[in-house]
Amino acid sequence: MGRRSSLVIALFPWGDVVEEFLDPIGLRLKDFVEQMTGGWLFGYASALQLAGHRPVIVCASEHASQVECHYHAGTGAPIWIVPGARARQGHSAAAHSLRRWSATPLPAFRKVLARSQCDAILVQEYEYTRFDALAWLAVRMRIPLYATFQGGDRTLSWIEAIARQASLRACSGLIVASAAERERLAKAYPHIALNIANIPNPIDSSEWTAIERQQARQDLGLASGNFVVVNHGRIDVRRKGLDVLLNAWSLFSGDASSELVIIGSGQDRDAFARLLSEAALPNVRWLCDYTTDRTLIRRWLSAADAYVTASRTEGMPVAPLEAMACGLPVVATDAQGLPDILANGEASGGLIVRRDEPAAIAQALKKIYDDPIMRERLGQAARKRIEGNFSLGAVAGALDRLLTAR
Repeated sequence: MGRRSSLVIALFPWGDVVEEFLDPIGLRLKDFVEQMTGGWLFGYASALQLAGHRPVIVCASEHASQVECHYHAGTGAPIWIVPGARARQGHSAAAHSLRRWSATPLPAFRKVLARSQCDAILVQEYEYTRFDALAWLAVRMRIPLYATFQGGDRTLSWIEAIARQASLRACSGLIVASAAERERLAKAYPHIALNIANIPNPIDSSEWTAIERQQARQDLGLASGNFVVVNHGRIDVRRKGLDVLLNAWSLFSGDASSELVIIGSGQDRDAFARLLSEAALPNVRWLCDYTTDRTLIRRWLSAADAYVTASRTEGMPVAPLEAMACGLPVVATDAQGLPDILANGEASGGLIVRRDEPAAIAQALKKIYDDPIMRERLGQAARKRIEGNFSLGAVAGALDRLLTAR
């Protein structure tokens, strides 16, 4: 594909500006550069580096007045920040699409791509106006374009639908780990020969390993015999099914010492606080700050007995992967991506239930609670699943094959 064996890959995260992601979780651009790690973005950066390539992260910021280059503390990858603005809401879906396209700072992006001598562009989401704009730029610059599916699966206006056809035809490859999304693509775009690669989001399995359980509990002030279930990530009530999770916990027939620990913040922080207050569940603990402290998250996962996610909508979430890497059995809904993570059910380390069914989640938790031997077996299978399919090495090889196939 490129002019050299070590490729420079420009990674474009979702959002007109990076603050659309950072503001709801209470982080600043400085935190993004100096503290954030993991997730699909920095996971891809690490995997590409392991494959011998050079990732360059490119995003717009409403707080930037000029093009700036920083270096990510965790990976050392350059992070280029260009001035940008959020698109104003239009009077119709089509008008809003036009405004989002026009808000894309294409001249600044082109300058960064040229200065970095980029060999390929990899953008988060293809059902998204930024993908269309970058497809146009990629054609003009004669740079291959790729996109990764992280949950965005809807074309929002008729004008996007027209542009999307051309953008997908110009795309060299899509990274889609969700079987349900691959089926949707086949139905939505039957006349386009899409090059789809089934590559999951990576996780550093050497970093995400469990520490000694009793030590973790002692550090966190947890009783040694309590049954502890953890959920962590963005507080988005509808998407993450947090209302369903609380209902499921109210139905869970554990003992009085069982505890649900929810870690995270987000745009629905106030709404979730109201839900918690109304539910009045005494054995739910919410750590309501978004944390970039991976050691703290690893300590909670190491101290827990099980992990639960009640999501209604997903792409390929990283949070359950972190739990599985720490040897936790997972109870998950059948939202996109989760059945792919637990493709072999219990043999993959977890139990899949239908979304929006709190009773099913409660029953799955009860099953794990009642059977410590099963709990141990699922945890071991979860760790094995991560090492074999989601490690940096496994994903690095898959990304390398996709990007160098041309």
